[in-house]
Amino acid sequence: MSHTLEYQPRDAFIPFHQRTTRWAAMVCHRRAGKTVATIHDLVLRAMYTKKKNARYAYIGPFRQQAKEIAWTYLKEATEHIRKGAPRESDLRIALHNDATITLYGADNPDALRGLYFDGVILDEYGDCRPSLWGEVVLPCLMDRQGWAVFIGTMKGKNHFFQTLERAQSSPDWHYMALKGSESGILSDEDLRELRAQLTEAQYEQEIECNPNAAIMGTYYSDL
Repeated sequence: MSHTLEYQPRDAFIPFHQRTTRWAAMVCHRRAGKTVATIHDLVLRAMYTKKKNARYAYIGPFRQQAKEIAWTYLKEATEHIRKGAPRESDLRIALHNDATITLYGADNPDALRGLYFDGVILDEYGDCRPSLWGEVVLPCLMDRQGWAVFIGTMKGKNHFFQTLERAQSSPDWHYMALKGSESGILSDEDLRELRAQLTEAQYEQEIECNPNAAIMGTYYSDL
């Protein structure tokens, strides 16, 4: 039986899907489609892995948030390629090659300790605790040469910003910054409406991925 994944990526994410690096970091404007893109990338890599008993994970700041953001996308992406029904209580899906994809929350890091993963997405990484990567997730990837993708929106110069800086300067990483003014995903009308309704600091942070926007917001609130 042939199993295919129906997915037409947005042009902006094609370089991401074609990457060959083990690590990737992307900062994207709101409604760019980063979660959809990374979920489908996770599913594609799980489908074609040669590893036995492969495990993959999507990690959001909170388990409930991960469920609300990504669970529907994951079920839709695996509708014709999964093995059995989705396990709603575990937020886990098994594919026909016995690879599994599970949703987790960074609010319960103990649920990740002692596990192994062949690939991981860390969504809204700036909202996760800074120690999550080095103390919990990275060790889970080591013995099986697993890969990781960090995604989110800019929220000042936090640990996600530091990860982006490293990705931008290292050939071992795939890096992408997707600004609303450059991506072509949001219409000019939408951008005008966002600019009209958001403060300058909010617009710069949420739409233009400006790491200095949080400082701008503090400055204006002080005034």
